[in-house]
Amino acid sequence: MMLGTEGGEGFVVKVRVLPWSCSADEVQRFFSDCKIQNGAQGIHFIYTREGRPSGKAFVELESEDEVKLALKKDRETMGHRYDEVFKSNNVEMDWVLKHTGPNSTDTANDGFVRLRGLPFECSKEKIFQFFSGILKSLRAVELKLELTMTHHESLWPCSGQVPMTDLGLAEDITALAEQQALKG
Repeated sequence: MMLGTEGGEGFVVKVRVLPWSCSADEVQRFFSDCKIQNGAQGIHFIYTREGRPSGKAFVELESEDEVKLALKKDRETMGHRYDEVFKSNNVEMDWVLKHTGPNSTDTANDGFVRLRGLPFECSKEKIFQFFSGILKSLRAVELKLELTMTHHESLWPCSGQVPMTDLGLAEDITALAEQQALKG
């Protein structure tokens, strides 16, 4: 990784709205006017905790002039999608790459049980009812539980995160959810 001369921040851009099937070769063609540091090795895709492409990547460039050229590609299209290009730095890139993806130390035991495919009408109370068979002290857990519902096209129809302070409890909930899924 090449560090820039000022503050060690490097010459990095972040690209969003990439096609999920995008390859390093396609990113290189998109930035064909720019000198990418170490070619395809200077392109770092960001992955979800499930290991799927997120549609984002960091691109390391050779100089500040190359960053300026890359920023001119903002809102240009790759295939049928336009891409967004932002100035970034090594600090952000290193942090994001360390804290995302399936092998991230942050996501393995972060104390969250992720709920996907929840119906739009799902409420906190319905989630408590679902888990009532496993949670003996439901009201004590309720005080520590904050439910965040997210409506987003990539999480259709709805999803949520339930933070848990007890990882054993989180594992029990995950097992219960898997049993319920097998029942249909």
